[in-house]
Amino acid sequence: MADRLGLSRRQVFRLKRRYREEGAQGLLHKGRGKPSRRRISQETRDFVVSLAKGLYRDTSCQHMAELLAEEHDLVLSAKSIARFLRAENLSLVHRHRAPKRRSRRVRRSRRGDLVQMDASPFDWFEIGERCTLHGVIDDATGEVLGLWMARNECLFGYFRVLRQMLDRHGVPRELYADRHTIFLSPKSEKLTIKEELEDSAPVTQFGRALEALGTRYVPAGSPQAKGRIERLWGTLQDRLVVAFRRAGVKTIEEANVLLAAYPGEVHNPRFARPPAEGASAFLPPPDGPALDLLLTRQTDRKASGDSTISLDGKQYALIGPRRRPLLLARGQAVKVIEKLDGKLLALVHDGLYDLAAVDKEPPATPPPVIETKTGTPCKTKKQRKPAADHPWRQNPAPPAAAVGSEQGTGSPP
Repeated sequence: MADRLGLSRRQVFRLKRRYREEGAQGLLHKGRGKPSRRRISQETRDFVVSLAKGLYRDTSCQHMAELLAEEHDLVLSAKSIARFLRAENLSLVHRHRAPKRRSRRVRRSRRGDLVQMDASPFDWFEIGERCTLHGVIDDATGEVLGLWMARNECLFGYFRVLRQMLDRHGVPRELYADRHTIFLSPKSEKLTIKEELEDSAPVTQFGRALEALGTRYVPAGSPQAKGRIERLWGTLQDRLVVAFRRAGVKTIEEANVLLAAYPGEVHNPRFARPPAEGASAFLPPPDGPALDLLLTRQTDRKASGDSTISLDGKQYALIGPRRRPLLLARGQAVKVIEKLDGKLLALVHDGLYDLAAVDKEPPATPPPVIETKTGTPCKTKKQRKPAADHPWRQNPAPPAAAVGSEQGTGSPP
């Protein structure tokens, strides 16, 4: 009988004794209708629900369990938290769904073999305004190597995360990113036969930096192809928003201060995994000054007749020795370099010079407008005064006929 019921022999003897003493009522569990001693108190339930409605709103149950254990020394499972929220009719926005069947790409075996780079626009500060978070992640470990916030997806945003990765880890072998014009020139798909034979495809500013570093750029054909970093955005849009809310971050400058330490202190210890091989594929980056000039926007300009160059609608002069303007020949090639901190430099004959803005001459005041007799306005012509040596001021020579008549009728000497 014990084997059929799945009970021990002693338990069967207990049940038989209770049945003889109490009847069928003795077979019921003694804890029926009574609250469990391990039941979570109602005060704790109300506390968790209040946090879910306030500071921890739009947070997954797993993330909330981690925050409760970290900040309040309250250890609860994610399933218990979900049960509390369902009892209060609160929707669970982070429910797991069945994954779509796609062919998986095997992770790289070493750190630095392949890194993925992308940007995500989102309302990170919960103020109704979207900002763009730039990031780079290692394919072998899922380790976030750099994060930088900017107003929009831009070249300098990618340069910032690239600089973070180079300073902390090194130069990767390959970089996997989408076909944004920051990475891939739109003209590269329409090359002429001459350009294909000469291998002279146009290169973007970011592509120039990758070529100098020796990193191969691999364009992705779809967002699903770089799923490692696409899933990262889902995680950060869940957890990083809560981190900004807890820290009171509301500006891009404050966010970048927090993001400097967030990957290494918060994200990577929780989500990164060890690589299949212990050896790293990262290579040492160039030294500081060379790296500063590499991660820049470089533009070619030509000098005008007054030894200045034009950039973004402004005129600039090159500052030479003793802080004097440098003289340039008309049409001389000048490479303008814009650094990450916004400083402008000029490269001429392998020499770097500072640039100083030149004030433009004020425009001439227009002539006054008067009205004619018909009432239509007209512009008065500027009166020109002839010079002192102008032929108009000289005495005109007498006509030739007049000279001859005077000689014929004159008195003899």
